[in-house]
Amino acid sequence: MFNSITLVGFGLLAGSIATAIRQAKLPVLIRAVSSKETLQRAKELSMADYFFEYEDVQNWLPNSDLILLCGPIKHILSTIGILKNNVELLCGDVIVSDIGSTKEQICSAGFALPKPFVFIGGHPMAGSEKRGIEHSDPSIFENAYWLYCLPENLTELPDPMSKLLNFLGSRPVQIAPDTHDFAMAWLSHAPQLLSTSIAAGISPEVASNKLHLAGRGFRDMTRIAGSSWRVWKDILETNKKNIADALGIYAQNALEIRNELEFGQQAKLESYFLRGNQTRCNLETGKNYAYPLFEIVINIPDESGSILNSLYPLAEQGINIRDIELMKVREGIGGTLLLAFKSEKDASKAIKILENRGINAVSR
Repeated sequence: MFNSITLVGFGLLAGSIATAIRQAKLPVLIRAVSSKETLQRAKELSMADYFFEYEDVQNWLPNSDLILLCGPIKHILSTIGILKNNVELLCGDVIVSDIGSTKEQICSAGFALPKPFVFIGGHPMAGSEKRGIEHSDPSIFENAYWLYCLPENLTELPDPMSKLLNFLGSRPVQIAPDTHDFAMAWLSHAPQLLSTSIAAGISPEVASNKLHLAGRGFRDMTRIAGSSWRVWKDILETNKKNIADALGIYAQNALEIRNELEFGQQAKLESYFLRGNQTRCNLETGKNYAYPLFEIVINIPDESGSILNSLYPLAEQGINIRDIELMKVREGIGGTLLLAFKSEKDASKAIKILENRGINAVSR
């Protein structure tokens, strides 16, 4: 592994890394760098071995094998500047990486760091609309892509970074900074704004007294509308051209659909549905996962212990569940439980086990 890791910006993702290391009891010193308030909470939760405020660079910069910059993008850029101005504090090579959601500006600054810094751009495709170390999840990176950008003088991930990603269960994928920002504009950044626009632009009449009628579709489409402006303002600023271009085409498509709806162009509307169906089918199954998962659906009664009754037989047989979601519940009647597995073999075996217990389960 490596001897120590310094996590600069001790929020949800940094806390998740620290929690994973703690739970595995790895012989790795965890050094938390953050604000006084966050450090106090991290101490209470025993999440790190050493605690430093941001300004205490004289003490947190030396003696780390790996420094991971985990704050908002502008803070990452600012910290790279601090590293550059304090290079004399180092006595050997130090791997520096980040978890920023845009890469061109960060990598431009990071790749320019002088030796003995070695900078690797990073973006784990994992996270949550929740914030704070209280929501840390040691498995949040498991089976998720971790995109990384290498400087020209490197052909592969340095060993400390490679070992960290392997330990976290992530799937490393190399990508160029400009390619990253273009793709994320379409797959993440513009969709965030579309979700926000749906939630913010809803009819005031519906929002005031009919919102409780919303079904799963509206809830799914607006889930990420709960994301933090504090996090997103830097993303929008550092990738604004790509995002604006993507939004322009999304908006053009929406207007075309509106016109076809207004003029009763059913064949054209159907073609949009078919294209949308195909795109959706091309997505790998599972939430935030780099590998496809195999899902089954279970009908459960609205009774105490019904979820446990479905899970316990699988645990008895050593079947590992990779994802779980309570999809629907009707009070007094029942609900629908979704379980996901790494292999089709596990999913099929789970169905047979449940059926033998009189529990109805089908592939999704």
